[in-house]
Amino acid sequence: MDDKRPSGFTLIELLLSVTIMALLAGLAMPSMAQFLEAHRLRGAAEALAQTLRHARNHALTYQTSIHFTAAVQATQTWCYGWSERERCRCQAPLREADACTRGDADSARLQRQTSSAYPSVTLSLTRLVSARYLTFNPVRGTASADTLVLNNRAGELRVIVSPLGRIRVCSVSLRGYPSC
Repeated sequence: MDDKRPSGFTLIELLLSVTIMALLAGLAMPSMAQFLEAHRLRGAAEALAQTLRHARNHALTYQTSIHFTAAVQATQTWCYGWSERERCRCQAPLREADACTRGDADSARLQRQTSSAYPSVTLSLTRLVSARYLTFNPVRGTASADTLVLNNRAGELRVIVSPLGRIRVCSVSLRGYPSC
């Protein structure tokens, strides 16, 4: 006798599998959104810390004062940058005299970052002002101390510049960083 079983899935098995997959996907989506928010926040904080380190190293290497500017226009719109000129405007385009650039006029390069690269991440300054200025000393790399706060729905990270020029990132609510 030939006992052949039909191969494949029945309609009920297929519907049951699709339903289970939909339930699992629905449960995973909120945690995935939280993961993406945390990843954006970490990226923004690390980029800010790296920009500050680069500015400090530039001051030490080229023996010139470096001026860092952070500006907040609205809750979601912010920028930061650095220049050899005092009080550069991080919103200014490349060819403007007060743009955050390095190098001479012929080889000027923008040294700035805007909030458009990190949607949903807000930058707040510790004192109630719309712009913040830091200066890195060319002799020892010391700086005017300050704290820049980045946050979104995932939590809050602080980028701290010490008077000795040390730049560090600490966390109020995210794992993977020292607590503030």
